[in-house]
Amino acid sequence: MTSTAELFAIVRLMEESSAERYRELAEAFEISCNNLETAEAFRALAEGEDRHAAEFPAPVGPLGALKPWGEEDPEIADPGAVHYLMYPWHAYDLALRHEQETLAIFTALADATTIPEVKAEALRLVEREKGHMDRMRELRDIQPIPPDDWDEDDDPPNWEASD
Repeated sequence: MTSTAELFAIVRLMEESSAERYRELAEAFEISCNNLETAEAFRALAEGEDRHAAEFPAPVGPLGALKPWGEEDPEIADPGAVHYLMYPWHAYDLALRHEQETLAIFTALADATTIPEVKAEALRLVEREKGHMDRMRELRDIQPIPPDDWDEDDDPPNWEASD
């Protein structure tokens, strides 16, 4: 990371990618799963990520291949952690885990950089992510706690393609 402009461009990209993924999940939960409450939770998460992205200027010029998070964007929901019967509580818990991963990235960046301006902004982002984590906990904790058998389905979907 060589400048705060580069850092801000990457943060905006992360937020935009996350918002897109949450919108995709909202659509899937609404249309494919008919799980409207969880679809609404993912939609709310997408709107929050859109607001977060808007806090940073749009990048000017190409970003190149720099992705401090590697190939796996921490703010994008892991498809393996998503279940068609999940409750809104699960959606917010998933978002909390991804905010924790993002916090770890900004913490590592703040520790590793030797550029004072980048370090200062990375530390500001650490505090920002802590606030996001607090918000995800609040949103999760006001949701009804799913029953122990939340993922059991007497009539599960048939994912096999018929000939």
